[in-house]
Amino acid sequence: MSTKFSLTGISDIALGKDLRSENEVVGKKAGMTVLNSVSFFLAGVSILFLIAFQINESVSLTWFFLSEAIAFLLIPLLARQGFEKAAKILLIAYADIGIIILSSVFGGDAMIQAFFIPAMGLSILLFDNTQVHLRNMGILLSILSYFILDYIIFERISISESSFSLVRWSVLTGSFVTTWLIFNTFSQFKEDAEYQTLELLQKEQELNQELSLKQEKLETYIQQLEVASEELAKSTKAKSEFLATMSHEIRTPMNAILGMTHLLKQDSPREDQIEPINILDFSGKTLLSLIDDVLDFSKIEAGKIEFESIEFELNKLVNVIIESFKITAKNKGIELKTEIGEGIPNILVGDPARLTQILNNLVSNALKFTEEGEVRLSVNAVQDDDESIRLQFAISDTGIGIEEGRVNTIFESFTQASQNTKRLFGGTGLGLTISKQLTELQGGSIFVESEEGDGSTFYVELTFEKGSSAIEATAINKSEDSTESLSGLKVLLAEDNLVNQKVMLRFLERWNVDMTVVDNGKEAVEAIKEDNYDVVLMDLQMPTMDGYEASEHIRKLDDPYKRNTPIIALTAAALKEVREKVYASGMNDFVTKPFNPADLEQKLFQFIEK
Repeated sequence: MSTKFSLTGISDIALGKDLRSENEVVGKKAGMTVLNSVSFFLAGVSILFLIAFQINESVSLTWFFLSEAIAFLLIPLLARQGFEKAAKILLIAYADIGIIILSSVFGGDAMIQAFFIPAMGLSILLFDNTQVHLRNMGILLSILSYFILDYIIFERISISESSFSLVRWSVLTGSFVTTWLIFNTFSQFKEDAEYQTLELLQKEQELNQELSLKQEKLETYIQQLEVASEELAKSTKAKSEFLATMSHEIRTPMNAILGMTHLLKQDSPREDQIEPINILDFSGKTLLSLIDDVLDFSKIEAGKIEFESIEFELNKLVNVIIESFKITAKNKGIELKTEIGEGIPNILVGDPARLTQILNNLVSNALKFTEEGEVRLSVNAVQDDDESIRLQFAISDTGIGIEEGRVNTIFESFTQASQNTKRLFGGTGLGLTISKQLTELQGGSIFVESEEGDGSTFYVELTFEKGSSAIEATAINKSEDSTESLSGLKVLLAEDNLVNQKVMLRFLERWNVDMTVVDNGKEAVEAIKEDNYDVVLMDLQMPTMDGYEASEHIRKLDDPYKRNTPIIALTAAALKEVREKVYASGMNDFVTKPFNPADLEQKLFQFIEK
């Protein structure tokens, strides 16, 4: 029900607004628009005559036109309460009565009776073609009024003051009856409105209670979510700390194993020592690969994997991968082949470390599951643009192949071709999963074609930008004679592990480096204060003072030379958080344990050049 319903809501009626708020908007009908307009117009005319007759001191006519004005104002309200047809008939009747009275007052010469013609037109406007009988009734009422006026009043009847008073009171009675009907209808609708309002208030209270309960539940869920988020954050932090600790604890002895193995290979071993050393080296690298797979799998799950975008040589990368597997292939009697398509640029921009990791996994698997025949690494362009190129790396073998039912699940975590495969060849089943995720995270794709007993071919497609400049050959030349260039270099090694001290000492002695060894960060800071060094090799986890704190102390020294001494971190935890903390503490670079001797040598040489 409209909140504007009132007897004084004349503006609502004049604007054709609905007071009942039903689905059908009555005020927008043409008939109702005419009714509103004519009613207010005639009410205004009645008021003008009321004023005129009041000035002329004609009491009876003043009262008559007062009743006419009231009736014309109440008729639209009556229509709004559902008595639309009655209101329209009353409008015509009151208009006809007004014409009769005015014609009687001013006489036939005034031709006021001519207004019966627009009164008949009013019937046509008020009623549409679905209400023809009412339209005819209104027209008939106007015609009868004309005959009453012309043939009875003008010709035969002389209205006395007492008779006119009777007419006046009849009209007033009709007006008050109309008013009573309107008030009665209004009262009914008011009661209905109050009842509906009460229902709405009750419904509102129910909704508010329901909303309050849901809000309490939501707050409870939010609190539970916050607790779960805190627990998750703690769990993630604990997991990261565990991985960092385990990485350090496992990589530290691995550094000694692989370092000493490397040195044994370079010490011209006897013929009977070569095979055990190679087995030791292979086993150490396999264990290291397993550690890297577990760490990478954890980083991928946590969404913390990151990719570089640097220039690299494709030919060199492929050759390094093949060279690293040559001994394994030779021992198994397998031919290892490479093929790079024509027109492929050698200098590309991407992440060579991740590409190497993917191809290493696939070539390693191919060799593992092949007992005779060959393993081939092919590189071909599938799309070549001006600034980028999409390459397809195909690693094919003549090994055992994959069962048809397992081809679609081969990239799932901890999955292998069959249980028999796992028993015969070992492995965790993480290599292919990591390769797939690393490929897809770089916008590439990986898939396999295989038949059991006929070998497999794994395809990796990745897009690289073309290098804008060639990698200088001078860097390679310098690295080749970097051993001589490192001669006389003063290096401070801060390392608490005695075995790692000996491994590092053996390498640096071969490079003719002058090395000083300290056991913790505090001793490293004191050594820097007492003497000048060209480079500091800083282990991160040490007693008394760790490598981070020691680096911060060194960067705050007053002597500018000592303060700017290059610091290379020796870290066993190859995690993003560790690397960020390394750079934040003021260190210049890092080497991951177990370190690649060529890598360390190259980094030392770079700082010498600077």
